[in-house]
Amino acid sequence: MTTPSALEKWKAQLGDDGKAALRVLLNGTASLGRLSAAEPEDAVDAILASEARDSDIVSGFDRGCTELLEEFRLTLLQQEGRSFRIELAKLVTLVTIIRRLLPEQMVVDLHRRYVLWSGFFENFVVDRGLDLRREYFRILALSQDVAADHGLEPRRLMSLWLSVCAESGDAGRYDASYLRVALLGLRRLPLGDDFDANEDFTLQGLARWAVTQRPTTAAFEREWRILEGDFPRDAGFWGDRVQMAVTAAERELAERTNGAETTFPIARWWREDVDIHPNENRLRGGSAHEPPPREAREAILRDIGRALPQLSDRIDTLMKGHKRYADCTGDVFHLVRSSCNIGMRLLEKGSSEERVDRGRLSVSLAALAFEYDPLNAHAWSLMMRALRTAGRVQDAELVGWEALRRFPENVQWRTQLASLLAGGGAKPDEAIALLKEAQQLFPENAFVRTQLAEIVAEDRGGAQEAVKLLQETISLFPGNPYARNQLAMVLADDLKRADEARDILNGAIAEGAADDVTRSLLQKLDQGRVLRRAKPKAVVVEDASTLMLPTAMARRQLFLFEAGLSSADSLRAFLADTPQDSYATYVSERAGLTDVPFKTTFATAFEDALEKAEPSAMRALIARARPMERAIVEEAFAVSEGRVVAFSEFFADAEGDERLQTLERTLGQEGGRADRRTLLLRDFAASTLSTSVVSLVAA
Repeated sequence: MTTPSALEKWKAQLGDDGKAALRVLLNGTASLGRLSAAEPEDAVDAILASEARDSDIVSGFDRGCTELLEEFRLTLLQQEGRSFRIELAKLVTLVTIIRRLLPEQMVVDLHRRYVLWSGFFENFVVDRGLDLRREYFRILALSQDVAADHGLEPRRLMSLWLSVCAESGDAGRYDASYLRVALLGLRRLPLGDDFDANEDFTLQGLARWAVTQRPTTAAFEREWRILEGDFPRDAGFWGDRVQMAVTAAERELAERTNGAETTFPIARWWREDVDIHPNENRLRGGSAHEPPPREAREAILRDIGRALPQLSDRIDTLMKGHKRYADCTGDVFHLVRSSCNIGMRLLEKGSSEERVDRGRLSVSLAALAFEYDPLNAHAWSLMMRALRTAGRVQDAELVGWEALRRFPENVQWRTQLASLLAGGGAKPDEAIALLKEAQQLFPENAFVRTQLAEIVAEDRGGAQEAVKLLQETISLFPGNPYARNQLAMVLADDLKRADEARDILNGAIAEGAADDVTRSLLQKLDQGRVLRRAKPKAVVVEDASTLMLPTAMARRQLFLFEAGLSSADSLRAFLADTPQDSYATYVSERAGLTDVPFKTTFATAFEDALEKAEPSAMRALIARARPMERAIVEEAFAVSEGRVVAFSEFFADAEGDERLQTLERTLGQEGGRADRRTLLLRDFAASTLSTSVVSLVAA
């Protein structure tokens, strides 16, 4: 009887207890005979090459990968010191094995539980060399056909790949190395019965990258030639397709910049490369796929005040047309614009009896926009308003906190959320604390101060405090009508001092600080009427479909803790029951509840460097950071010296980044708390965490 070799014993263990066998392999103690010197992924590939797909060995390997990766997810971030680094190295090896072999049940689980797994892998984005989120995305890209065979929507990751293309580079949220992964994802989208290739989708991804990242001609040509090689076609094949992709990108750019930009630098070169010259602006052969005519959308918008039954079918038909076009071409601009435009107008018009139903329809339109463009700020705003109108106030609050988390440099998300918290949310204390923080972070914003006074007066009965706040606001912003109007309301309605209110309104008119509301209020005073408009009664609807946004809940809990409205124990208890994605890890670190020994994301490393307040720690961070991250660190240095420097001084592409420009303007404001600029930089760094969401399921 032949004694089994060491390699055969390990194979048998792989079939019987795959997790234990893989753990031995990762520990470096597996006896693999002639394969002992091979890299682990090479060794496993060689071992499984001769095995049938349904063999016990392959099944055990698949099951072992699943169980071991789950163990890492549950335990790795609880490791300390050297143990953490050792276990992280083993996780890197396991991910490499999974990427190489693509075990079927393992990769299906990575697709099915996308939110959970993407949140976990985002904890380990150290630099270009160690980036497990990128490798996770690569696994998803390579295994889309496997997921489709198991019943998942075949092209559900299209919006993810398109957004990653747009954000890959110095000015984006992802390293430049992500572009190849995203283009691979577009190229490997399952074809199904409706497609024979994915050329149009990869062209859309390349165009988005060119618009947002503004690559050099040489850099763009390199990626374009690779794409051409992936789809061997004759010389005349690409012309109309490139023209359609470039035109769609130009149209979206013009819309986003309100006509300030109508093309992008590489567009002309790309057209000429496929033999389209400047005087040829139309598709030469006509496109097989066209979006619904603009007139259909405009007709609906004209009739938007009609009864909902007269609109629903027309909206449904229009959006099906847009969805069909987007699915066929990868051009999502028309679908997202129509969804947001129609959704917003539905909320503004119509009878009060239809209010909830209009909200529900708008929620479905916002969800459609999210499905195709999850980074679109208009979709976030629509979703928040639509959920509130539909009576789903808690869901609306979650969307508000998530928008505030993702776009901390923009004050509008704080004011919108405060309005919701004070109104339908019945949380005036939270609203007041949020606006007091906003008042410090955005000291030159008159609306924040006035809204704060309004909530203090109406929801907390603090009329005298509101008067003081409004008087201070008027002294700081003498030309602002809103503050004067609110002061008149508080004086007349709450304190019954109508004469003083009249003086305020007349003074506003005399000083050129009045608007139509001012004159309307003065007329009401003369008629002896109440100045404030009666608030519509909030509609509460029982709805089993509620959002789950752990990152939004984590942002709220962090705010409550830092505002002194909850304790460290409450935050700790919340985090204990929350999936430990990269943002939850950051919250725990920022609150001082944990201290991960190896700072595996820029945000946590930046937080740690600020806490140490040592120039050497900040300089070390610059060495590993990407260009936009380096700009944040350099700005932090300037802020520590009492200066605000244009981001373009540190980062050449900063002027083309809308978020950086908004942050720069906010940092330049005078006043507020002493550390407000540092806090804005901290929040901005953290806003890049846990954002790889395919869609916001709210309908």
